Amino acid sequence: MDSKMNMGQRFAHPVYLFNMIYLGLGASALCFVTWNFAIKKLGAIKASIYIYLVPVITVITAMIVLHEPLTWMATFGTFLTLTGLFLSETKIITKKNRKLVNSLSK
Repeated sequence: MDSKMNMGQRFAHPVYLFNMIYLGLGASALCFVTWNFAIKKLGAIKASIYIYLVPVITVITAMIVLHEPLTWMATFGTFLTLTGLFLSETKIITKKNRKLVNSLSK
């Protein structure tokens, strides 16, 4: 039935109208403003790190709000995401980096 409605009929129903307002204002505009605020406060590099946490937050929110089961794929994806984030933030000193650091400190 919904697929046969024209645009005027779709926006006549309050549920559809409020969904569009939420998507337009809440999910789009508010997220854009908060992201720019985060970049202003943290800087672009630090703020971009947090974008990698979005899938993890999505899995957790889906479990809490939608009562979605935690699948092995979601668990593995969360593990890979957190591992990648940890590795990217950890200062791993390799032989090449150690030589560079030692040469700069002399």
